[in-house]
Formats: sequence, structure tokens, C-alpha cells
Amino acid sequence: MTKVLAFIILFFAAAGISHAAENDKATQHIKLTYKAYWGGFVISKVYSSGHMSPTDYAVEVSYKVTGLATIFSNMENKVTARGKFASDGSLKPLSYTNQGRWGKYSFHNRTEFQKEDSKIISHEFAFKFKEDVEYIPIREEHKYGPDMVSFYLGLSLDEEAMKIGEKIMHQNIFGGFFLLDISYQCTENKRLKSKRSVYKGDVLVCEFRDKIVDGSFKRIKKKKKSQKKSRKKKNNTDTMEPIPLEIWYGKVDGLDNMIPVYSEFSIGWGKVRVYLAEIEVTTE
Repeated sequence: MTKVLAFIILFFAAAGISHAAENDKATQHIKLTYKAYWGGFVISKVYSSGHMSPTDYAVEVSYKVTGLATIFSNMENKVTARGKFASDGSLKPLSYTNQGRWGKYSFHNRTEFQKEDSKIISHEFAFKFKEDVEYIPIREEHKYGPDMVSFYLGLSLDEEAMKIGEKIMHQNIFGGFFLLDISYQCTENKRLKSKRSVYKGDVLVCEFRDKIVDGSFKRIKKKKKSQKKSRKKKNNTDTMEPIPLEIWYGKVDGLDNMIPVYSEFSIGWGKVRVYLAEIEVTTE
């Protein structure tokens, strides 16, 4: 659950800003709240806020597991990102921070980027996990942005990307500790109807997968396992097809770009469904 929610939060980060601000030469502020349901219970809330002016953007997203779900995981997480817009409208990340904790375990990383080419110029991190591990950094030639938030924000602002297509697109992005290959494809249109959602209407269904291509954690103290069991587990993992994360995007009144309005995914103890619960938009 922790891994999937941490991945989903970065999609919702991209929903915190509208392209309307750039067109109107104004600054627009957006606040969104998502609720994650397991059965009939709310197990997590995701809060997304951000602003965009003609020259810069900033996003903050946080979530906390609540209710019965704290029996399995009491994780909370906060992600922030800021950057500038280039003359051609492309995003130039400047900083990215991701921090989280669950019980006595935690992690924190802060990254700064060079404006001209998105090269990483500073990367500070700390972590305390259940097992003793050593962080193997991303190789120097791979230390470039965009960060996850800037990538998903840019994707949601790209009208050509937010269309049904036959081709699966790929992008390398910096995810804090890892360099990830993100593949995505919008596959079909559907209609969302739910009392749990403030949005009801047509949606664009997009699928996302992620794969680590650089950076890793190396275990220092290994638990004793038979080689046969370890080999079997590894072989099974290698042959498993990654399950795509499905996000439904909708066009909300007052916003020019589409934003995530629904998602669903399976975890060890059932299926979780995430709905857009509240939205607030102000323009200066």
C-alpha cells in the first residue's frame, strides 16, 4: 500500500495547477482533496495545492493513512516542487523535496536543479528503514530532471499527450532516490458516476508503469534464507508483468487542463478506490 500511494500522490501533484493562469497572465491557486476508500471506509486523504503564474509554478502534496488502515500502515508523506517556465512553455524544475515517515522509520530527500538543463546540482538525503541498507546513488551521467512532480504537471498541461494513442510513451525522471523510466498511454474514454466524487462526467483513462533504471538500496544485514528459496523468489519476480496504474482524467469547470478525478488499484487486503472529493480555485 505504501508504494502505491506514494506513486499515486505524484499524479495528484500535477492536478494542483491549471494552465489557465498562463493564458490569462494571472496567478491561479488550486486546492484539491482526494479520499481513498477500502470497502466503505476512508483509509487515506490526499491534499494537493499549488499555484502557477506566467513565469513560475509551485506544488505541495501531502497524505496520511487514517482509520482502520493504520493497523497495516501509518505512513504519512509530503512532496513539494517548484520551478520556472521557459519561453517555449516547457517546465524547468528548480527544487524537489520528498519526505515521509511510518512509525519510527522515515526518509527525506531534497534536490536542486540547474535551471538551464535540469542537471542536479545538490542532492541531500537521510533515511531510517527497518533493515540496514546502503544507498547506491544514481550515476553522474544520469543526474538530470525532471522531477516526478514537474513531469506529471507538464504531462497534464500537454494537450497532445492527453489523448488516446496507440503508442506507449517513455520518459526518464528523477524520483528522489532513483532514476525511473515512466511509460504511459491513454487508452479509452469512460464515464464516471459516483456519490463519492464531486466530478461526474466523461473521463480519459490513462495507464502508467514505472521501472527503476538507476540508483538502488543495498542490504547490509541479510536475513538467512536458503539459496533455493531466494532463487525461486527472484525468478518469480523477474517474470511478473508490471501491473499498470490506471488514472482517470476529467475536465473540471474553471480549469483548462484535465486533472485526475479517479483511480483504483489492488493491495494485499483488497482494492482501493480514490475519488476527487473537494476542489477550490481562486485567481489573482
